[in-house]
Amino acid sequence: MLEIHKIERRTPSVAGAKRAALASDLLFHGKWKLQVLWVMRSGPVRLGQLARRIPGASKKVLIQNLRKLEADGVIIRTDLSDVMLHVEYALNPDLHEAVCNLLSQLGDWGDRYIRWTNIQNEHEG
Repeated sequence: MLEIHKIERRTPSVAGAKRAALASDLLFHGKWKLQVLWVMRSGPVRLGQLARRIPGASKKVLIQNLRKLEADGVIIRTDLSDVMLHVEYALNPDLHEAVCNLLSQLGDWGDRYIRWTNIQNEHEG
């Protein structure tokens, strides 16, 4: 599990930046992690559901991302198999609200940034 809390807190600006960098690496490293987390906002999902909702991502890549997010404690994997293989993935309940808030803020920032860059391009062109 990623141990962001172990970074020294005596120098808030530097330690805070290091914690932010580690946390952002956890969520942003890799092409598909944010999309996986975005899909999980609304509840548990199975691998097949993820693959259908994230076009272009292979099941192999999704599994790699799911394993990493699980190892980091961001999501939980629940084996519901009785007879057939049935595994669900969900945001860790302890982090669900914080992750959803972060994703929402990132989405809002992305919308504003896209509008801003479009305005800048119109003024330059």
